[in-house]
Amino acid sequence: MPIYEQTSNKKNVWVAILSGALSGLITTILFWAFIQPILEMSEVPDVTGKKVEIAKSLLEGRGFRVYEETAISDPTVPDGTVSKQDPVPGSKVRKGWTVKVWPNSAGAEVPNMKSLPLAQATVVLQQSGLKLGQVIMQPSDSVEKDGVISSNPVFGLKVSKDSAVDLIVSAGAGEVAVPSVRGWGRSRAQEMIKQAGLNVGGIRYVYDEEQDPGLVIRQDPSPGSKVAKGSNVNLWISTDVEPE
Repeated sequence: MPIYEQTSNKKNVWVAILSGALSGLITTILFWAFIQPILEMSEVPDVTGKKVEIAKSLLEGRGFRVYEETAISDPTVPDGTVSKQDPVPGSKVRKGWTVKVWPNSAGAEVPNMKSLPLAQATVVLQQSGLKLGQVIMQPSDSVEKDGVISSNPVFGLKVSKDSAVDLIVSAGAGEVAVPSVRGWGRSRAQEMIKQAGLNVGGIRYVYDEEQDPGLVIRQDPSPGSKVAKGSNVNLWISTDVEPE
């Protein structure tokens, strides 16, 4: 056999060997890249409502990793069980995938702190497993100054423990303008003062020969002044009786 034919045959053999090896390598790569992951796909079991430790054991037994998220409050499932999971039950994912679970905490109920002083309300929140959030001051005619008007979240709502609760606190009665009652008789002046949300304070009678008797000749606070609702307005009323 000629030498060039032997050389050609050897090259063909090596080409065939290399081609076969390359083909096998490509097949292996494709298998591990596409086929093997599919074969290792597993269905995520439903662990909601199960005790957290049991849920973890079940998921890890299926080849999943487990990450426990911060507890949430869910009244539909028992305390200490899984309230939520991700991926959702029935999902097909690769083994080794991390499944997140949210334990359920019974949480805490926002206590009714209506009219309680702010300092006392803060203590009540702490005793309930909650903490004070923002304090928002606003005028109130029905709640004394520094007393709690309402809260956010509202009284009675169940929330997660350590949640912040904002309190709306009374800044006292709103301010009103003092009406002008000078020149009016006593009865009408008292009526006008009460209609403005104020109270009649002291009444003094003053001899004034230039004024008709029984009329208001002076008032304090002065007309137009801004005062807290419920404040007193003092009156001086003219009389024709000379002092002795």
